[in-house]
Parts: sequence; C-alpha cells; structure tokens
Amino acid sequence: MRARALFVGLTVILSLVSVFSFIGNVHANPPCNPGSPPICYLETNTTVPASDATVYVRLDNSMFFTLPHTFAFLNGTRHTIEVMNTTLRVPSTGVRYFWKQWNYGGYQYEPSTMLQTPLMIVNYTGPNAFKAEFSRVPPVGCISNCNLEAKTTVAAGEATVRVQVDSSAFYSLPYTFSFANGTIHTIQVLNNTFTGVSGARYVWKQWTQGTAHYPSTTLTTPQMINNYTTGAAAGPFTAEFDKEYQLTLSFTDPSNNPLSPASSISLTSGSDTVTLTSFSNQWVGAKVWTVTDLKWQGVAGLQVASQTIDLTGGVLSKAVKVNAFSATVKAVDKSNNPVAGVVVTVPLLNSTVKTFTTNSQGLADMGYVPQGNYAAHVTYNGAEVGNYVFTVGSVDTSSMPTLTVTVATAGGSGIPGTTTIVSAVALFAILGVVVLLLFLAFRVRKKPVPPKI
Repeated sequence: MRARALFVGLTVILSLVSVFSFIGNVHANPPCNPGSPPICYLETNTTVPASDATVYVRLDNSMFFTLPHTFAFLNGTRHTIEVMNTTLRVPSTGVRYFWKQWNYGGYQYEPSTMLQTPLMIVNYTGPNAFKAEFSRVPPVGCISNCNLEAKTTVAAGEATVRVQVDSSAFYSLPYTFSFANGTIHTIQVLNNTFTGVSGARYVWKQWTQGTAHYPSTTLTTPQMINNYTTGAAAGPFTAEFDKEYQLTLSFTDPSNNPLSPASSISLTSGSDTVTLTSFSNQWVGAKVWTVTDLKWQGVAGLQVASQTIDLTGGVLSKAVKVNAFSATVKAVDKSNNPVAGVVVTVPLLNSTVKTFTTNSQGLADMGYVPQGNYAAHVTYNGAEVGNYVFTVGSVDTSSMPTLTVTVATAGGSGIPGTTTIVSAVALFAILGVVVLLLFLAFRVRKKPVPPKI
C-alpha cells in the first residue's frame, strides 16, 4: 500500500511540474500589443522544409494559409488551426512526411491535426511558437515514374481484353503503365464476358495482386510509390477470367442402357462446385470435374463412383452412369408355371407408391428404379399373398433384379389365404342344362285320361 501511495504521489507531482512549466512559459510570453483593439500574435511553423513540400492549414474552418505563418488575433479570443495535408511526398527525392503532432515549447500540445489555440492574452512567437511536426520517412520504391504491369489470364490470340484508364485512354492487356510517383489511378475492364476463338466463354472473376483479390472490374491502384511489375517486390496485377466450355450430359445405367434425365447433378473441382438441373449446352468451367452427387427420380447419391468430366479440351458431350436398374416381379404357381393377374404394390424410394400387374408370362415390369431396398405387397384375386423384401442393385449390378412370387391357383392349396376359383362360363353352362331339362320335362308330360262315367 505504501509503494502504491508513493507511486500515485510521484505521478501527481510530475503532472503539476508539467502544468507549472507550461504556465511559466505562457507568463514568459510577451503581452499582446496595446492598441484599439489590442492584437495578439500566434506564430506557426513546421518541420517540413519549404524546399520539400508545402503544408496547408485552415483557420476557423474558413480561410487557408501555408506554413510558416503568423496570425494576428483579437485579445481574448480563441481559434482553430487545422493541418489539411497530413501525408506529403517530395517528387524529386521520394522522401515522405507523415503527420505527427502540434508542438509547443518542446512538448506535445495536440496530437490531432486540429489545433485549439489558448485564450489569446499573450503573444505566441519566437521560441513560444506552435510547430506542426511531421515524421520524415526515407524514399522507397520508385522516385519519379512508377510502373504497373497489368496482365490477364486470357491467352494471346484467344481474345482481346480492353481496359480504360482514369475514364479516359483505352489499352489492351497485357500492358505496363507508367504513372507519376505518388499518384492514384483507376483501370477498368470493359469486356467482362466474351467468347474466344476456341469457342470458350470467358467470364470476369477478379483482379489479383499477390494474395490480394479485388472482385470489381474497376481496379483502384495503390498510391504509386512502388513498381508493380514481374520481378518487383510487389508484383504485377492480373485480370482473371473464368474459362468455360459447353457441356451436354446424358444418363445411363451401369450397363450403358439409356435412362431418363437426372433431377440434378453436382460437379466438384478443387474448392469449386456447380450444380446443374439442365443438361444441354450448359456453360461449365474448363476444368476436370468429379461427379459428387446425382439425384434421379428424387433420390440423391445415385452416382456411380469415380466418374470425372474433363472440360479442359473444349465442348463436350458426356454420358453419366446412374445406380438405377430395371426391376421385374415374376409370379408362378407351385408347379413353376407363370400366373397372370397378380397385383404387386411397391413403395418407391421417392415416397411414391406404384402398383403393377403380372401379364400372361407372369411378369410385371417395374421399369428402372434407384438402387436400394424395396418391400412389395402381393395380392391375387383379392386374396393376400404376402409381403416381400428385395434389393435392387447391390449384389450383381450387371443383371436386372427379379422378385419371384409363388401364388396358389385354381385347384391348388399353394399359399394360405387363397381360394379355389370356379369359372363363370362353367356356371352358366350348368345353369343352361338345368333349364333345358325342366323345359323338356314339361313338354313331354301327357295329359291325364278323362274319367269314364
């Protein structure tokens, strides 16, 4: 506690010494000139030599002056003096000056560029003048003119990239510009989408310089105090374009049988991913792409593994393989004879439900369905046959999967729950015979002999 109190005491004493020192300097200043009205003078100068650059100040947000300058103020007034150019450069030497502070009597009086004057009751001249201090930095980079090399990723002979500098002159890239030291410029790319001689399309991407990226077509250059060229420390600027070719996709099963189009397909190359929902003449980056996702009939992830699409050579048509297979249900009786009219209901993987009926060969063609596990509900003549689980595409992808279902037919016991069916034609035939017999019986019946009297 004693050490802390001692520290606080010393701090207060040093602060008071500084204050009294400043007050002593003020009282040492000569009084304002007598007159009607009395005038007080405040002298301002700077650490920037007049031969190197000119420092501008603004008085009371109104009039402009250059330093050094001695102001005449009315006694008892206060004023503001603001430094306007805080960064200076000497064109002939490359020396630069950066704002530091206002100094009074060897002390930092005000770090801001805006000086608030004391109450003008004495003169501030000679050794008691205010000084605008700047830090001096030795020359770096170019001295007079600085070069900026602008390149492009569009190959020579493929197309011409046009730029406009400072909304004035036009140039073709690549080009090396020569700018005055200390100046700032704009370079605007004019054709940001175009087709090259090879049929490739070029789409604007960004300006790059080293690891920096500038997405706008208009580049605002740094203040030109360095060269930005190949081999220089800073390096050139490059106008980058994405190169694209047209891609047309079709779709097949793993055995190259054609399929209906996919819902969507995702392609990945490095950190870039594109998703296509249309597949004819689509502009896609001229890269080697990997198929990373394929949605078909509403089911994602059906791409056959390790498929690539190489678009580096030009326009391309490509067939993409899908893990989809033609599935069939086969219905037979206990003697392995085909059974027609068996109804098979299958919930598909996209949450829709489809119903199929076997034909005279006992077959129901489900068409192409996505790879996966399925459950089939089977009925025959309104009777339950059972539920069956089958897998499409995971065991032998070279053959079409077939689900074989055994059902009971007329006269057989087969599967519990089935019934024996009697032909309607036979029933009508029996009924006809009975009617005929009754008719004949009535026709051949003799009348009774009348009684004798």
